[in-house]
Order: sequence, then C-alpha cells, then structure tokens
Amino acid sequence: MVGDIVETKQCQLKDPMDLFHSGQVVKICAPMVRYSKLAFRTLVRKYSCDLCYTPMIVAADFVRSEKARDSEFTTNKGDRPLIVQFAAKEAQILCDAARIVCPFADGIDLNCGCPQRWAMAEGYGACLINKPELIRDMVRHVRNQIDNPRFSVSIKIRIHEDLKRTVDLCQKAEATGVSWITVHGRSVEERHQPVHYDAIKIIKQSMSIPIVANGDIKTLKDAENVHHLTGADDCNVFLTLDGHNYVQHSRQP
Repeated sequence: MVGDIVETKQCQLKDPMDLFHSGQVVKICAPMVRYSKLAFRTLVRKYSCDLCYTPMIVAADFVRSEKARDSEFTTNKGDRPLIVQFAAKEAQILCDAARIVCPFADGIDLNCGCPQRWAMAEGYGACLINKPELIRDMVRHVRNQIDNPRFSVSIKIRIHEDLKRTVDLCQKAEATGVSWITVHGRSVEERHQPVHYDAIKIIKQSMSIPIVANGDIKTLKDAENVHHLTGADDCNVFLTLDGHNYVQHSRQP
C-alpha cells in the first residue's frame, strides 16, 4: 500500500489548511479516475501543484481487502500534502478507512459529487447531497475517532436545482466540523453544460470555511478567472485544475 521509503508509523501530518490561509490561489489537482495515482501526483507536484487528491476509493472495499488497499493506495514521503478521497455510505466504514490512511495522508475527502449511475445506485457519490444527516453523521464520526486535530475531513458536492438546499447542506456540514467543501458547479443531471460559477459565489458568501471551486478549470488562466468570478477577493475560494492539462500550463518558458 505504501512506498518503501515511508517509515512513519504515527500521524505526522502537514496541515493543508495552511495553504488556504496563504493569501494565494491554491492549485489543487482534482481526484481523477485512474489518473491521480502516485506517479501522476509526483509529476504535477514538480510544476507547482499545491495539493493533490487520490482517485476516489470505495471505502468498504478498502477496509475489507488488503489487495484493494495495495492496488488503490500507494504513496511515498514526498507525496504531501495528500488528501485521500473515499466513496462511503456508512459512518464506521469511513472511520475505519480514515484510520488506515491517517499515518500516510493529511486528510480524507468524502465524495458526495460523483454522478455516475453505478455509484448512485450503490448509495455513493452525488446521491448523498440529498442525505445531509448521513453526511453529518459520517463527518462527525471521523472527527470523533481520529485523534489528530490537524487531519482534515472535507467533502465534495454538486449543487441542487434549488440552491437554498445546497447552502443549507453546506452550513450543516460546516457546523459538524468539515474542514472545507469542494463545490462542482453543476447539478447531478448536468454533464457538459456551463458551470454555475454564480452558484459557487453564493455558497462562498454563505460560509466561513474555505470553498473550493471545481468544474471546467483547465488552465492556470481559467483558475485566475474563476477565482474572480466566484468573488474570491478575500482568498476564501480555491480552485481545482483538471490534471491532464496541469503540466502543460504550469511549465515555465
């Protein structure tokens, strides 16, 4: 599961929250199926990527199977700061997965935004935005069972057609102790339609924790534009960049 140069046995973590208070746009490599593995994360970090996510990992399989752990999660000492994204629908399973990765990562992220039919049929991903009490329960359990207060617990969501529901969801998550929220500015039904950056701006204005803007950010120029479109003058909105374009647009002349 873990690269052979990793020797730590305790949760000796960097704090990704420091990035969100740096006064700069934070460049995040978003979780991508099959792509966001260790080799790719190592590459994008060479081009000033600030924070990397793993691909989404099904927590139940990860907890149950050593083979799944070895296949789905590899890292090394230079792979920091790192957020491990899980698909989960049971609080204790998510806690167990968090405990496994705690010595080797800086936090976990609960995927509440994946719109794929298989995920939603299994009770994972974007269907969770309609279950705010379950999200609250999962976040609270991880907070209560992971001793290190610097270990972040974040969520990624999509928006509702009725944006008031999304704001309410985010405020409930914040009250539970979520570290930050990534907002993909499309509804569950939307795929290639324009991203609702205005919705992300409204959510940001309703929150005091960091809000990460996500969706169609393919270049560093896109990141700068979205930073302004979402009203991030106080540097409280941060941006994910689709990784397949990251190296090209981060390369220095």
